[in-house]
Amino acid sequence: MTGDLVRRPTRTVHSLLPVLRWLPSYARADLPRDLLAGVGVAALLIPESLGYAGIAGVPPEVGLYAAIAALAAYAVTGGASILVVGPASAVAALSASLVAEMGGAGADPVALTAGLALVSGLLLVVAGLLRFGWIVHFISRPVLHAFVAGLSISIIVGQLDGLLGTELAGENAVRRAIHVATHLGGWTPVTVVVGVSALVILLVLERRLAAVPGALVVVVGGILAVWALDLRDAEGVAVLGDIPRGLPTVGLPDLGDTRWWEVVAGGMALVLVGFSEGYAAATAIADRTGETVDGDQELIGSGAANVASGLLGGLVVSGSLSKSAAGQAAGARTQVSNLVAAALVVATVLFLGPVFELLPEPVVAAVVIAAVLPAADPRRFWHFRNVNRLDFAAALATFTLVLVWETLPAMIVGVVLSLAFLVRRASFPDVLELRATPAGTFVRVADESPPRMPGVAVVRFEAPLVYANAERLVAAVGELVRTRDDLRRVVLDAEMVADLDATGAEALETLDQRLTDQGVELRLARAHHRFRDQLERSGLAERFTGRLHEHIADAVAPTV
Repeated sequence: MTGDLVRRPTRTVHSLLPVLRWLPSYARADLPRDLLAGVGVAALLIPESLGYAGIAGVPPEVGLYAAIAALAAYAVTGGASILVVGPASAVAALSASLVAEMGGAGADPVALTAGLALVSGLLLVVAGLLRFGWIVHFISRPVLHAFVAGLSISIIVGQLDGLLGTELAGENAVRRAIHVATHLGGWTPVTVVVGVSALVILLVLERRLAAVPGALVVVVGGILAVWALDLRDAEGVAVLGDIPRGLPTVGLPDLGDTRWWEVVAGGMALVLVGFSEGYAAATAIADRTGETVDGDQELIGSGAANVASGLLGGLVVSGSLSKSAAGQAAGARTQVSNLVAAALVVATVLFLGPVFELLPEPVVAAVVIAAVLPAADPRRFWHFRNVNRLDFAAALATFTLVLVWETLPAMIVGVVLSLAFLVRRASFPDVLELRATPAGTFVRVADESPPRMPGVAVVRFEAPLVYANAERLVAAVGELVRTRDDLRRVVLDAEMVADLDATGAEALETLDQRLTDQGVELRLARAHHRFRDQLERSGLAERFTGRLHEHIADAVAPTV
C-alpha cells in the first residue's frame, strides 16, 4: 500500500472506450442542442479543414478526410465531452515542414502526410497505454506559447499569396513578409478585394455577432460571388478547383520500407507539438465544463484520431480550442455534436464537391488567417518575463527562430533550452538557514533577528536530493560549519526533499561522516514520507537511528 491520495485505475474496456460509459446514459433532451451544435462546428470545421490542408501542402479533400476520421475516432476514445479534434494550424504547418525535408524524387506528399498522421497516432496510443500523460509537460508553457505564436505568424504570412494573389519569395517568414510588402505591384486587385473583404467580415462577425458562423457566411458568399460575377474566368481569381467526390479508401499509405523510418522521426516531433496544444485545448474546455482531464486518456483519444486520419489518407490532427468553444457556445452537451459534424463533412465529401470547387482561394486564406490570428499574439508569452527570466529567454529564442529559421529546428531548440534551464534550476536549489522565533516556529530571515541558536544550525534544502544537486547540499553545509566555530549540531529540514536517488544517498552519507569527523552531529527533521522510504531501502535509516525527528523543535532540543 502506498501513501498516494490518487490511485490510477486499472485499464478496462470501459476506460479505454469512454463512449461505452456516456452513450448508454445519453439523455434525449440533449439531442436538439447537440444537433444544432454539430451544425455550428461543421460550419467552422469544413472551410478550416480545406485551408489547413493547403497549409500542409496537400489537396483540400485531404483536410476533409482527416476531419471525418478524427471526429469519429475521438468521439469513441476521447475523454473530454465536447472537445473537437480535427485539422489544426500548428500541426499542419509542422507536417508541411517535415514533408518538405523528407521529399525527394518520387516522393508522394499525400502519402508522407498520411504516414506522419498514422505514426504520430500510434506513438500517442502507446504513450497513453503506458501512462505517459506527463509527456504534456515536456515542453514548458512559455516555449509552447511562443512556438505557437511564431508559427501562427508564419502561417499568416504563408497565406498572403492566396489572400493577395501574389507570389511569396524567401526562406523564412520575415523575408516573405518583406517581399510581399515591397512588391505591391505583384498584388492582384480583384483577389485583394475578395480576400480582404472576407477577412474583414470574419473579424467583424467574430467581435460583434459571435453566434453567426462567420466562416460559413464568407464561404457561401465567396462561392456565390464567383458563380454570379464570373470571377474565376473573367477576373482571374484562383479557386480550389477539382475536389474528388466520394469517401476515401482505408489503408496504409504507400511509403515503401525505407520511408517509414524517416516518418517515425517526424512523428515524434508532431507528438510533442500536437498533443501539447490539444491537451491545452482540452484543459481549457474542461475548466468551462467542470470536467477533469485524464492526460493518459487524452493521449489515447488523440492517438486514435490520428491513426484513423492516417488510414483514411488524412493529415495530422489535434484538439482545437476555437472549434470546441464554438460548439460549446452553440449548446454542445456530448460528443454526439461532433458525430453530427462528422456526418455533415461526409455529406460534403459525397455531394458538395462541385460546389466547393468554386470556393475562392483568397476566402480560404482569410478563413485560415482569422482562425490563427488569436494565437499569433506574442503577448501570450510576453508576460512570462516578469515570472521567470530563463523561461522567457527560452520562449523569446523559440519565437524568433520560428520566424527566421525553420519550424522543427526552432522547436528542438526551444525544448533543449527548456530542459537545460530545468536542469539548472534543479542543480541550484535554495539551501536556507532557518532561525527560531519566540513563538517556537522556524523561519527564514533576512537579517540577524532572531539570533542564531548557540551551537545549532537548522538548514532547509528546497528540492529533491538527486545527482544534479547533491553536491550543493554538501558544499553549503560545509561552508556553514566553517563559519561557525561553535557549531555542534546541524538539523536538516527535509520537508521538501520528496525524492532521493543513489547519488543523493551517497552525498547524505558523506555529509554525515564529514560532520562526525569534525565533531558535529547531523539530524534529520520533518522527513517526507517518500524520503523516509528511500532511506530505509538505501540502508541509511539505520545509520540515522535516533536522529530522525518529526519536528524541528525535537531535533534542536538537547539530547536527554
